[in-house]
Amino acid sequence: MRVCMVTSAALPPREGMGFYVWNLARFLTSSGHMVQVITRGGLKAPYRQLSEGVTIWQVTFLPLYPFHVHFHSLFVNRLLRKLEPQTDLLHLHSPLVMRPKTDLPYLVTVHTPMRADVGSLQPNTPLSLLAKLQVPVSFRIEMGLFSSADSITAVANSVAMELSDYGLNSGQVTVMANGVDTQSFSPNGSLNPALQRYCLTVGRLGPRKGLEDLIHCARLLVGLFPDLHFLIAGSGPFAGQLGAAISKYGLHGRVKLLGHIGDRAQLADLYRGATAYIHPAHYEGLPTVLLEAMACGRPVVSTAVGGALDVIENGHNGLLVPPKAPQSMAAAIVRIIRNPGLAKKLGSAARRTVERRYSWEVVGHHYLKEYQKLLVEA
Repeated sequence: MRVCMVTSAALPPREGMGFYVWNLARFLTSSGHMVQVITRGGLKAPYRQLSEGVTIWQVTFLPLYPFHVHFHSLFVNRLLRKLEPQTDLLHLHSPLVMRPKTDLPYLVTVHTPMRADVGSLQPNTPLSLLAKLQVPVSFRIEMGLFSSADSITAVANSVAMELSDYGLNSGQVTVMANGVDTQSFSPNGSLNPALQRYCLTVGRLGPRKGLEDLIHCARLLVGLFPDLHFLIAGSGPFAGQLGAAISKYGLHGRVKLLGHIGDRAQLADLYRGATAYIHPAHYEGLPTVLLEAMACGRPVVSTAVGGALDVIENGHNGLLVPPKAPQSMAAAIVRIIRNPGLAKKLGSAARRTVERRYSWEVVGHHYLKEYQKLLVEA
């Protein structure tokens, strides 16, 4: 099978949707299929590279907001016309991709609908205000994409339900979930014995991630547990204000911003050594980082939003807390620290959940079945 994916996410990946695309492409390639991925490049002509058997096209991108997606699609469609003879189907990853001009069958995977994503933001920063102003344009893009797709999939049940805003019912959307490399992310591996006890959070430092709640949670706990630290791995536009909050509340040395960690082995070691993994998001599809932590056998504390509700059974394979409630988050962390037996039970059950439902072997085969169905019906 010859599959061409289109995504707005950067490759090599640095965040959730990018890792989703990349890991699915690697699974398909390892299964004997040919995969090409089209993504955003710079101002130059399309650039082609081969990585682990996957052909990546970085296509000309002009940051002409709010019509950057429209202009990018001109270059994407030009390349698609050349690739059509060597392609069986297209797989587009939304948001921020347009309806392709092609006769090929195409599938769309919705990671986050823009209406729901931006609707969770408060217009209290220039970044969030600009995102809200973009919504009408993005909504029209998504409506055009969904209306002509041969198949629509979503990464979580919550995302599928949010698509009702676009006139889609549950019977029109197949939930595929997210996947994890369960060999790279596992309980078995090296640990850094020099690290003190810590809670870990990984992700983009941006809006709707709930990082301000995490800082508040840390303030509640550092006095209670003098040896407890909070590590935040990731980069993004909120790095400066997070650093300012850490300084304001005297949390230097107790809350540390690690920056983006590109080495996946190093990241897996960080997961394995964590006392607990904390996911404080206000809104999310199905976050890769949450599944990675669970795959490493760690007890997780997550806000009860989005795809976390698909994955976590409260008290069985993790703990769920309300969003925007740092006191509840702190109480859940205390529960894990003071009950090692519970922590071990949650971590073991988390690993079993990922092995059973969220490995790329499982999720990838779901996609292969959907591709085959699409080609039969085309």
